[in-house]
Amino acid sequence: MIEVKALSKQFGAQVAVNNLSFKVDSGQFCVLVGTSGCGKSTMLRMLNRLIEPSQGQILIKGKDVTTQSPEQLRRRIGYVIQGMGLFPHRTVQQNIATVPKLLGWKKPEIDARVTELLTLFKLDAATFASKYPHQLSGGEQQRVGVARALAAKPELLLMDEPFGALDPLTRELLQDELLKVQQLLGITIIMVTHDLEEAIKMADVIAVMDKGTLLQLDTPEALLRNPKAGFVQELVGGSERPLRLLSTKQVSQIMTAPIAQATHPLPCIHAEASLREAMALLIWEQVEQLQVVNVAGQTVGQVSLHDLLQQGARV
Repeated sequence: MIEVKALSKQFGAQVAVNNLSFKVDSGQFCVLVGTSGCGKSTMLRMLNRLIEPSQGQILIKGKDVTTQSPEQLRRRIGYVIQGMGLFPHRTVQQNIATVPKLLGWKKPEIDARVTELLTLFKLDAATFASKYPHQLSGGEQQRVGVARALAAKPELLLMDEPFGALDPLTRELLQDELLKVQQLLGITIIMVTHDLEEAIKMADVIAVMDKGTLLQLDTPEALLRNPKAGFVQELVGGSERPLRLLSTKQVSQIMTAPIAQATHPLPCIHAEASLREAMALLIWEQVEQLQVVNVAGQTVGQVSLHDLLQQGARV
């Protein structure tokens, strides 16, 4: 668990972060969201002591981060930034091996970990391990950056606008991959973004910040249903809120039993797709029902326009 107590940071007369207090449970995905300059990145960098707080306390699993050196602390915390930050003169293998090597891991153990992570992020080790960063696409570089951050099996992963520089399609693919990896590893992640749509998709809890203060910490659904008046309410939008609410649930959560024998083939949607995606497909296909399939392509249920409309009052 991460616990932040009355944390503040001043740069001269400017207050970047003001008296923040919040908790993030182990295994949660927490997203810090807000406008540029609201203190999100400063908050993130105080967690691994890249920036020292002016006052307050940070506890990781009950242990004050100031009781150990910044170098030791950072070796236990993965850190991913928007520009990837890969060492240009090192291969993919050498980049990912950076922290395990510093920790004294043996070469066979390092090699196995590099292969494991490349496979996890759908990069063939035989092809990519010997490549240099300039030989990779932006999406591949970002995959390697996240793999490097996870190499030493950290208890916490910090991410500062990790997908901001990527094209929309690559960004969406990497978001999906990261969610699968996070669920597989059970790692705690704290991520900064200015993109509310990304926050809703990724987060277990969203922390909304403005002018250095924490305005609301809630689940995506609770945030959209009951935003605090003022900045938070403006951030989550008015007419867009119903669609954003549909993004917080999966088709599998409301699907019904499949039709025994449909009179004509129905368009298919994956059980893990969001209700928002289901609504978009229903409109696009101009139908009132969709066939729901699992990862193997097997029919597991159906979802209808009626089902989605009923969710409007209680999503």
